[in-house]
Amino acid sequence: MTEIVQASIDNVDHNPFRLLQKYPFVERKVEALMRSIDDVGLWEGVIARKAGRGYQIAFGHHRIEAARRNNMKRVPLIVRDLTDEQMLQFMGRENGEDYNADFIIMLETWESAAKFLATSREKIQRLDVARILGWTRAEKRGTDQLSDTAVACASAHALISGGYLKRDDLADLTVNAARLIVERSHARMEQIERVGSQNKRPAREIEQAKRHVGKAARQTAQDSRAGRVAQRDLRGKVDVHAYRNAKDAKPTPLFAVFGKAIAESISKMVCTDTVAEKLEEIVKVVGKVTLEEDKASLRHIDFALAELGERSGNWRKRLAPKGQNVVPLKLLKRG
Repeated sequence: MTEIVQASIDNVDHNPFRLLQKYPFVERKVEALMRSIDDVGLWEGVIARKAGRGYQIAFGHHRIEAARRNNMKRVPLIVRDLTDEQMLQFMGRENGEDYNADFIIMLETWESAAKFLATSREKIQRLDVARILGWTRAEKRGTDQLSDTAVACASAHALISGGYLKRDDLADLTVNAARLIVERSHARMEQIERVGSQNKRPAREIEQAKRHVGKAARQTAQDSRAGRVAQRDLRGKVDVHAYRNAKDAKPTPLFAVFGKAIAESISKMVCTDTVAEKLEEIVKVVGKVTLEEDKASLRHIDFALAELGERSGNWRKRLAPKGQNVVPLKLLKRG
């Protein structure tokens, strides 16, 4: 049953899964909503359930807090009979609709759902948490996979649980920016674990390398907030900071992991990615080019490839200085 009530604001409580102690109100959001209430009033649409003599809201906590600070005595609520699971689902779906929302809000929702599932299950899979929140996407074979937001929250939760990040390190980041940082950091740590185990490196070296990556994640988050790095470069910035953090430390599996990643990246530049495909298509029509602007484009491409070759040669010299025992691999021609 659904009813609309004008509830006394003193009788309105938060969603029991809203972790206010860990995740307090975002002040700038409250202030913006207070101004909005002054201009057009409080928007209706906050869903709640009865709880004793009062009500618990499913979502809209910042709206209700703004109304309280604006000294509103009553607020409109849509009251329904909701289970705990439905309270979580409303919380997840509302937050999941805004991809540019503060990541910290999404993370709170994820942790609340994980805590709820832990009360009834011995082992929780990431997909279980994503499903209850509606943070999945359908695949072609009829299966569902974690959405980008779910992957980001799962990675962040793992980094925080391991002591590599604090929640405050991710404050004031959009979901997309946080996703790029924490996904890369978590993936690098997993690679370090694998490489370290395969090479039988001491546990302290593996842990030290992971700490370097954790510090790099924090530094990159700071760079993002300060506008010092473009969003497209966030993944690479994590790697750069990790290298810098580790360069004066004792040997760790970090170099092997990041060195391999750089080699693969270089290989993709003109060998395996879409750039190579585009070059192949251009080669097919080179003999048919007659317009002057098309010839100019070919000259630009030729210049860019020559510059790439020259820069690559300079880097090779710097990476293998005289006296260093680096044996070059032979490049075999195909076909």
